[in-house]
Amino acid sequence: MPVSTKNQRLGLGLSGGGFRASFYHIGVLAQMADLGLLRQVEVISTVSGGSIIGALYYLHIKKLLEAKADSDITNQDYVDIVKNIEKDFLKATNKNIRMSTFASFSANFRMIFLNYSRSDRIAELYNNWLYQTVLANVSNPVQMQELKIYPPGQPDFYPNRDNQGRQAKVPILVLNSTTLNTGRNWEFTAQTMGEPPNPISPVWGRIDKQPTRLRRAGGYSDMIAAPINQQQFPLAHAVAASACVPALFDPLAVSHLYRDRDKNEDIRAQLVDGGVHDNQGIEGLMRNDCTCFVISDAGGQLESLNNPGVDPVSVLLRVSSILQSRIRTESLLHLFDTQGNDNVAFMNLRQGLGVRRIAWVDQNNQQASDEIITPNSQNFGIHPDVQDSLSKMRTDLDAFTEVEAYSLMLDGYRMSKDELVYFMENASCSDNKKSESLPPEENWAFWSIDIWARDPKPDYLKQLKVAQSIFGKTLLLMPSLWIPFFAAIVLVLYGFWPQVLTILASSIPVTAVLLAVGLWLLTSFAPKLLKLLPFLELARPQATLAKNILKAMLLTIGTVFIIFYIKIINPLYLWRGRITNLGLSSTQLWGEFWKWLKSGFA
Repeated sequence: MPVSTKNQRLGLGLSGGGFRASFYHIGVLAQMADLGLLRQVEVISTVSGGSIIGALYYLHIKKLLEAKADSDITNQDYVDIVKNIEKDFLKATNKNIRMSTFASFSANFRMIFLNYSRSDRIAELYNNWLYQTVLANVSNPVQMQELKIYPPGQPDFYPNRDNQGRQAKVPILVLNSTTLNTGRNWEFTAQTMGEPPNPISPVWGRIDKQPTRLRRAGGYSDMIAAPINQQQFPLAHAVAASACVPALFDPLAVSHLYRDRDKNEDIRAQLVDGGVHDNQGIEGLMRNDCTCFVISDAGGQLESLNNPGVDPVSVLLRVSSILQSRIRTESLLHLFDTQGNDNVAFMNLRQGLGVRRIAWVDQNNQQASDEIITPNSQNFGIHPDVQDSLSKMRTDLDAFTEVEAYSLMLDGYRMSKDELVYFMENASCSDNKKSESLPPEENWAFWSIDIWARDPKPDYLKQLKVAQSIFGKTLLLMPSLWIPFFAAIVLVLYGFWPQVLTILASSIPVTAVLLAVGLWLLTSFAPKLLKLLPFLELARPQATLAKNILKAMLLTIGTVFIIFYIKIINPLYLWRGRITNLGLSSTQLWGEFWKWLKSGFA
């Protein structure tokens, strides 16, 4: 691709979708590195799982661009960066970041008594396990304002002004979240954070009639420094806000930055997953004047249901999914309509899959055969059954096995090649580079799964099927573990059998039942009752104390279980998902299992 002019700018959008998206994006980044496209990216707009990997990639780019002169930077430098990420990201996520947020006694008790949430905890893990070690001489945690890139000899470098003439572009990173306060997008950049000041459409003012807008400061130095120093907002917290899945994690709060003087009350910005507003990061690219777009979309898509649930909860959940699907469709349609098909390279996890068009039952009770659009994922080296399973893989933040992670990376890599080659030959910011002049492919670690993805065997397909589950994956992969599981239960019952018999033979006093019910009512409804009956204010300390004691008891029990899971079950699941264990017979698998146990889970 050529040196950009003022009117040409390449943007990269990395969608949400948990670690499924993160691993898929690594494959797309690898293909872009092979093709020499990464050095031309000027804006990176990320959401949720895309933000987790996008922030890591950006830190490596900062390290590279500040260490080497522009003329000394080669495509191999970008290949090396993605290879490091390919290895380091899998190693970090193998620790099971989602479960680890619940595995600290001290952190769990802080959540009871202090202004501290699950989102704060996972931000700490992001910083410690992913970001802190990439750069030397930065704060701990890494701050957003420290992300500005200053190439050698250019202490006042500004990408929008100074990228012209560079072969290796200095990208702008946009981490997207959603604010519950106004329902708008919230962007984190190296310059500032907040709601975007400039809408992407001139008619936006006629449409958006919200009574308030949270104005964005010109820079972090303009923000409040006490009692909370928002000038030093951490990168990991911005990522946590972008990946703050509603209901799984508490909204991440930005406090003391705004105050409503008319109502004389503080405004606490509550941030959730950026996918609620724009799961592909398209707005961030268009707002930064991109003219060519590479969109890597590994987010969940709406599944067809023959018989959707009609109870209130099922309907509400389904309607929410439909609304999200509609937002995705409209965002992508707007992008293609305004930018043109040739200027957009678009990859998504359902690409290459077949479609059935089902006919109606006619007046004679007859039905025509389905119209079939045959799958073509094998054109890019992925079997349709594998592609279908990957599109349904869980969008979680837990540990992914080698089989799962490498399959997603390979899929992103293989799928994106033809799309990116066409884009390079036809986009308005291309130099019409021909495919026969492309450099040879690098030897990526995820190639080890290629033979299985092309010609899947039962064990491989089973692992991809299990990978769609949230819970119980280890037992599903290794059913024989049910034997020691039930044996352990029997041993516990045997050891405490006299006590069990005593409990079963005794009657629970009515006072104990009433006390339990009263405690539940007190903790659940006390805040509402206090508003209606002010004289019950005297009961607030007792209700709060009882509630906190109950939480502490449950957290202690839960933390012990989670530590056991991380130390025992998680390594077992990762071991079973090693590529070297694929296709082994039961006898061979048990032999490898005992070797693994003797080696101390190595």
